[in-house]
Amino acid sequence: MTEVKPKSTHDRVVADYYRSTSAIGSVDSSEDFLESLTGLQRRLGSWLDVSGKNVVDLGSGTGQLCALAIEGNAKNVVGVNLSREENEYACRYVNAEFIASDIGDYLHSLQPGSVDCVFALNILEHLDKDKLLIVLEAVNRCLKSGGTLVAMVPNATSPFGSMTRYWDITHHNAFTPSSIKQLSRMAGFGEAVDFRECGPVPYAPISAVRYVLWQGIRMLIKGYLMIELASDKGGIYTADMLFRLRKGT
Repeated sequence: MTEVKPKSTHDRVVADYYRSTSAIGSVDSSEDFLESLTGLQRRLGSWLDVSGKNVVDLGSGTGQLCALAIEGNAKNVVGVNLSREENEYACRYVNAEFIASDIGDYLHSLQPGSVDCVFALNILEHLDKDKLLIVLEAVNRCLKSGGTLVAMVPNATSPFGSMTRYWDITHHNAFTPSSIKQLSRMAGFGEAVDFRECGPVPYAPISAVRYVLWQGIRMLIKGYLMIELASDKGGIYTADMLFRLRKGT
């Protein structure tokens, strides 16, 4: 009889991710779901241009990005997520296809050059370094020429980067602009990488005040780095950061 090895802690948490993690921060109401959409939409801004495009959302969670893609008139939207419970939650609010699959397996099942936009928000940090590169290479393979990958990851350059790195016990990595550029070259995307901070977006008086205060804080961080290292180390200082890779034509 073959001995069944117990799952690792990482695999156990991932298998029960909705109950152990996302359900704690999710409120079962359409109002709260819509509020979370608005915040994500403000954060992504022009990087959410998906009209007429085929979109894949890796680690689609409770479906917010897929909802925004449908609202943005995407041609086709697929969310890929190992958690069946999260997929069930997402289906309550989003009329998209949600597939319970390992993201690497799903990407390798796609035809080369069949996807316009891939989103990977708060998922790449869950991969170990070996799988991370395999997934990024698979994204490059399935993207059309000129297609984009937009990702959100913990930012190790931030003074609070360790908070997001260790916030979730299933996180393997935090990133810097330098390490993202390394991965971009290794995965075949090349040198051009766009970065954005995940900081306050001014849209009302309180958010405007937060935005102004954040600009002061980031100047202090930049000043510290310039004094110690004579470099701004990429100039991205929020605890999370967004980056965008584009497949060459």
